[in-house]
Amino acid sequence: MDKEKLPIKFFAPREIDELRVEGIGNNEIPKWVLSDNELEQRSSKLLDALENLEVLMNEREHKKSVVPFIFVAKMDKESTAKSKRKYITNLFQMENTNNVIGVKTSDSLLIKAANTNELDELSSRIKNFKLNCRSLSCLENFEPYTPFYAEVPKDYNAKVKLVNYQDYEQNIAIQRLLERTLHEREIIFKKTLYSAEHSIHKLQDINNAVIDDLKKYDIYEGIFSIEPMPKYIVGLDDVDYENDRISVIYPDDQMDYVKIGILDNGVAHIKYLSPWLCKEKWSPYPESAITPSHGTFVAGVVLYGDQCEQKELVGHGGIKLFDATVFPDTSKEGLDEDELIENIKEAIKRYHNEIKIWNLSISITRLIGDHKFSDMAIALDALQDQHNIMICKSAGNCNNFQLNLPKGRIHEGADSVRSLVVGSIAHKKGIYDYAEIDNPSPFSRIGPGPEYIIKPEISHYGGNAGIKPNGEVSITGVTSFSMNGALSKAAGTSYSTPRVAALAAGIYQNIAEEFDPLLLKALIIHSASYPSNLKVPEIERTKQIGFGIPKTVKDIIYNSPYEVTLILRDTLAKSEIIDIMDFPMPACLIKNGYFTGQIIATLVYDPILDPSQGIEYCQSNIDIKFGSYDEKFDRDISQRHILNPIGRKGSQNLLLGNFFSKNKMKNKSEEFAMKERLQIQYGDKYYPVKKYAIDLSELTDKKKIDYLTPDKKWFLYLKGIYRDHLEQKSIIDSFQLSQEFCLMLTIRDPLSKENVYDEVTQKLNEFNFWHSNIKIATDVNIHQN
Repeated sequence: MDKEKLPIKFFAPREIDELRVEGIGNNEIPKWVLSDNELEQRSSKLLDALENLEVLMNEREHKKSVVPFIFVAKMDKESTAKSKRKYITNLFQMENTNNVIGVKTSDSLLIKAANTNELDELSSRIKNFKLNCRSLSCLENFEPYTPFYAEVPKDYNAKVKLVNYQDYEQNIAIQRLLERTLHEREIIFKKTLYSAEHSIHKLQDINNAVIDDLKKYDIYEGIFSIEPMPKYIVGLDDVDYENDRISVIYPDDQMDYVKIGILDNGVAHIKYLSPWLCKEKWSPYPESAITPSHGTFVAGVVLYGDQCEQKELVGHGGIKLFDATVFPDTSKEGLDEDELIENIKEAIKRYHNEIKIWNLSISITRLIGDHKFSDMAIALDALQDQHNIMICKSAGNCNNFQLNLPKGRIHEGADSVRSLVVGSIAHKKGIYDYAEIDNPSPFSRIGPGPEYIIKPEISHYGGNAGIKPNGEVSITGVTSFSMNGALSKAAGTSYSTPRVAALAAGIYQNIAEEFDPLLLKALIIHSASYPSNLKVPEIERTKQIGFGIPKTVKDIIYNSPYEVTLILRDTLAKSEIIDIMDFPMPACLIKNGYFTGQIIATLVYDPILDPSQGIEYCQSNIDIKFGSYDEKFDRDISQRHILNPIGRKGSQNLLLGNFFSKNKMKNKSEEFAMKERLQIQYGDKYYPVKKYAIDLSELTDKKKIDYLTPDKKWFLYLKGIYRDHLEQKSIIDSFQLSQEFCLMLTIRDPLSKENVYDEVTQKLNEFNFWHSNIKIATDVNIHQN
C-alpha cells in the first residue's frame, strides 16, 4: 500500500475499560443554601404567591374546567444548573409523579397541579423550610401561567402549540378540546405532526379579534403559544451569466453511485445534470407551479462544484441526484412552514431507504431565539432520528452588510441539532467585495445556536459581496447552472451547503461501511480547519464559520505515516463510563524528555431530545477527558460508593486551556497555530459537537514537568450526563438511558518525522484492543465528454 494513503482506524474499548458510575456520599449542606433567616423570608414570599394561585385554581374548579392547572416557578438566577434542578424537582414530586412538566424560559419552569390537595401539600413543604432548604434556595417566586402570544399580521395564518403535560392521554384530550372549540367557532384549522410528540395547529383566515375571543374558552389555559405561521420564500438572486463552457460529465454505467436528495424548488433537465438525475422524482405540485431555478443551481454545485471552480474542493467522484420539489414557485406568496414540513416529511418517508443524504438550502427569514429551538429544527431532527438520514442545512443569508449593520444570527431550521449546518466563506474577492478570500462571506449568518451550541458547524465556499460606490450591491458568486443550462454565478449559503452534502456522499461512496450519519458528521467536522489567512479573532471563529473548512474526501479517510486517526463508535448507557487507562500514546513522540505532538479530538453524539423542555431541548451530554496520569492503583470495592476495582493516581485532563502558555501560543506562527488550535471551554454545556485541538509543546514549563514526562501513562475517559427531567422520566416510565456517539482522535507529529501510525497500531495490539482499518470501497470514476 502507498505509505501516504494509510486508512484511518476504528478501535473499541476492552471489557476492563467499561466501568460503572460511582455515587458521591455527601450530606453536607452546600454553601449556596440560604441562611435560616433568608430561608424564612423566601418561604413567606413563596407561600404568599401560592395563596394567589390557590384562588385561581378554586375558580377553575368552580367552573369545572377540564384543563389541568399549571403555574410558573421562577428560579433564582444562580440555580439553573443541572446540579440544582433535582432539588426543585423533589419539591414538586407527588406520588411518583414529576409535576415539573416543562421549561418556559431559561429561568422558569412549568408546574402542573392536579388539585388543591397538591397545592396544600406543596404549601406544607414550603413551611418546613429547614427540611427543604435546598429546594427553597433555588426558587424565587411562583407566578400564574399565561400562554405566549404574538400578534398575527394580516395575510398570515396563526400557529398554535399546546402545553405538553408529559402525559399521553392528557395531551390527546387537550388536542381534542382545542379542535372541538375551533369547530364550534367555525375556525378553519390544520394539524401537522412536526415530530411524534410535537404537533402544531394552523388556524387559517383569522384575525387577532378571533384569537382574543379564544381567551374566553377553557382551552386557552392549555395553549403554550400563539404566533404567526412562518412563511418561506426562495429565489435565485444576483445571477450573472458566463460565456465559458465546461465539459459534460457522464456516469459509469457499471457504478452504483450514492444519491443525494435535493429538497428544493426543482431541478431542470439540462444537459449537464440529466445523465445524473434519477428517473423518478417527487413533488406535490404540478409542473405549471414549479420554477426550478434555485434547485438547479444547487444541484449543479453538488455535481460540478469542483469543475466550476477549477479546484478540487470535494473530490467526490460522481453523485446521483434525486429531485424532491418540496417548494413551488413562491414569487407571488410564501409557503407556510407546516406545508413545507409536510412536503419534506413525505419525500423522505418515501425514499429514505435508497437516499440517505439530503440537501436543504431553503431558509425561513426569521432569526432563531436564545431561549428555544425552532419548530422547524425540531421537525428536521425528528426526521433524521426516524429514518436514519443526514440533512445538510444552510445557515441562512443576511443583508445587514448593505445597511452597515452587524451580521444577524442563523435562521430558524439552522438550529437543528442533528443536521450538519453550513456557513459560507469567500472564494474570490472582487474590487468592491467586503470579505478577503477564505474569510466569512458578508452575507453568511452567524451563531451560536440556542443554548450556545455551535452552529454552523462548518463552512464552505459560497461567494462574496460588497457595495459599489453608487450604493448598488456587488456580488462575486460561485459558478453553477441556470435552469436554462447556461453557466451562471450566484452567492449564498444555499451554495456552500451542497458542497458539504457532496462531501458526505463522496465519503459514503468511498468507504464500504453501513450508512452512519454520526460517523459522516464526525469525519467532516474532524477534518475541518481554519484557513491560514483567516482574519477573524480566535474567540469569534466558531460563531462565524464553525470549525472551519473540511478537507477533501481522500484527505479525510487516509492518514500519513506521521499521524494516526482513531475512531471510537459506540453507545454509552447511563451509569456506565469508558475509562481507557492504557491509551496507546506513541513513545516516538517523546523529545528532549517530554511527550510532544498535536492532539485533535472530535466528539459527535446524539443527545436525547425533548421539545417540551424549551431551551433544555438537548437532554443529555457526554463529558470527555484525555490526558496523562502517574499510575494505576487497587481500590477497595467493599466500601460504599466504590464500584470499580482499579483507579488512576495523578490524573490530569489536558483538553483544558489553563495548562498552556499564552506566550508560547502567541509566538507560534506555524500551520497548527493558525489553522487547527481550539481551546473552547465546554464545561458541562450540552453541546452535541465538541472539538479540541492542542499542541503539547505549548504547555507551560511547569505543566510539562508535571504531566508530560516519559514515565506518564495516558487515559481516555467518557461519561454520559443527563438532565433531571430525563432521569425522572426514565424512572417513572422504566426505560434505559443511553447515547450513541462517535469520537475521532488524531495524534500527529508536527515535524513529520516519526512513524506515529505504525507505533500506535503496534500498541493497540500490545494492549489487546480490537481495531480495524476503515473499509475502503472501489475507486469511483467519472467520464468527461
